[in-house]
Amino acid sequence: MNKAFFKFLILNSAFLILLSAACGRKKEAPPVESGPPPTISSLTMKNLASEFPGVIRTADDAGKVQLILFLRSDDPACRGSIADWNRLQKDFADRGFALVGAVVDDRPVAKVAAEVAGLGASFPIGLADSRIVDVFGGPSSIRAIPTAFLLGRDGLVARTYAGHEPFPALRDDLSRVLDGQTLPPRDPKTGKITGAAP
Repeated sequence: MNKAFFKFLILNSAFLILLSAACGRKKEAPPVESGPPPTISSLTMKNLASEFPGVIRTADDAGKVQLILFLRSDDPACRGSIADWNRLQKDFADRGFALVGAVVDDRPVAKVAAEVAGLGASFPIGLADSRIVDVFGGPSSIRAIPTAFLLGRDGLVARTYAGHEPFPALRDDLSRVLDGQTLPPRDPKTGKITGAAP
């Protein structure tokens, strides 16, 4: 066997090995463009209640006072508060108010959607993902269920409510924000309005 033929065999074998390795390798997919991170004014959620449009967009209510309400469809206290939240939506809608529910839940979507359908909510409830939670400060900002964020007409957070806010206080805050008033500050420890009578 001459040297030239021997070199040919070695090169040909090396080429075949490289070719087979390349054929077995999956082509890397290009990175998925997720777009810019959402803002409060550009949130989009899959709607869980069939009587509302398939997608909830906070931009559709731009210029309104909005209450973004993080809740659980299987939480007894949340379920028991639906009638009060419905009343808020009904009483303040004509003044430019929109209530939007947001469920953070890793259970099967069909199960959560069935629970939401049974709530009797008169406001849309969407499925919130981690990007939506991050817009409001991440999981540490939603440290109670429900947690609600009251947004002024400018789309900025006017007040955050961790847990069940007494509805008379919530109605008072809503009226003030709808009238363009600034909400009085609250003591971060007690939750009471600063300067209010004990």
